[in-house]
Amino acid sequence: MSYALIADLGGTNARFAVVSLNEYQPQKVEVFACNEFDSFFSAVLKYLEVCSLSIADFNAVVLAIAGPVNQELIKFSNNPWSFTKKEIEAFFGEKARVALLNDFDAIGHSLEILSADEYVQIGGGDSVESMSPAWVLGPGTGLGVACIVPQEGINLILPGEGGHVDVPSCTSQEDYILQFLRKRHSRVSAERVLSGMGLENIYEALAAREGIEQRLNAKEIGDAYLNKDPLANAAFEQLFVYLARVVGDLVLNVESRGGVFIAGGIIPRYLEQFKNSNFRQVMQEKGRMSAFVGKTPVFVITAEYPGLMGCANYASYLAN
Repeated sequence: MSYALIADLGGTNARFAVVSLNEYQPQKVEVFACNEFDSFFSAVLKYLEVCSLSIADFNAVVLAIAGPVNQELIKFSNNPWSFTKKEIEAFFGEKARVALLNDFDAIGHSLEILSADEYVQIGGGDSVESMSPAWVLGPGTGLGVACIVPQEGINLILPGEGGHVDVPSCTSQEDYILQFLRKRHSRVSAERVLSGMGLENIYEALAAREGIEQRLNAKEIGDAYLNKDPLANAAFEQLFVYLARVVGDLVLNVESRGGVFIAGGIIPRYLEQFKNSNFRQVMQEKGRMSAFVGKTPVFVITAEYPGLMGCANYASYLAN
C-alpha cells in the first residue's frame, strides 16, 4: 500500500500525520510545539520515532507551511525554521514526490472533501455554487487567506499573502486602535488585529482607551471572555468586526458564490459566541454593494485538521 506523510507546519505547532493515498482522514496525528525543535528535520525524525515509521514508507510528502512557498528558501512567518524544497526531497529520497503548500492553500484543498457536518453556516446567503470561486481565511497565530477556483481536477488555489493587507478603520474605536498600534508598528496590517497577537493588541488598545495599562495573552483574554469580562468581551466583539470587514472586502474583490470558509485557531473555538455576534451584519455593510455581498454564504470549518485533510487530498493527485 502507498502512503503519504502530511504535515501542517504553523507558527506555534507542527501537526504530522500519515494517510493511505486516496484516503483523506489523517491517521497517527501528532502535534509538536515548534519551539521544542531546532528544525523541521528534527521534528519529523521525532514523529517517525513516535509512530514507528520510516522514510521508506512514503511515496508522497505534502507539507502545509505558514508562509509563502514560491521561493527557494522557505521561511515561516511566525517561527524560525527554514529549509529548501531540495533539502526536503533529499531527506525523503527519490521514491517520494514532494509538494509544499501555503497553509491556507492546504485548507482550500480540503473544501473538495469536507463532509456537510464539518462546517457550520453563519447567517444567511444564497446556496453554494460548487464551481464558483470561494475564499478560506482565518485568524490563528497569524491571518491566513486563500482564494479557491474550482476545476474538474484538483482545484486551483491562487497564491497570495492576504493577511498582510492594510487594516480597515470605519469607527472612532477603530481609529483609536489604529493610532495606538501605529506607535508600535509603522504600518498596521490586518494580521495585527486578526490573530492571537491581534486579539492581544485590541485588548491592550481598548484598555488604554479606558485609562488602563494592561496586556493579557490570548488565552487569558479568552478565559476572561468566557467569564463575561466586559473588556475581553469588547476585544472579541472588535475582532469579529474586523473579520467581517475583511470578509466583505474579499467578496467585493472576487465574487464568491462558492462561499467563504473560516478556519484558524480562534473562531472555531468560540463558535457559539461568533454565531451570536454581529459579524454577518457588519460583513454586509458595504453601502451600494450590501446586497451583492449579502448573497455570499459564510461557513466556519469545524473539522479538527482541515489543513492535513487538504494535504491528503493533494497527495492523492501528486502520486497518481
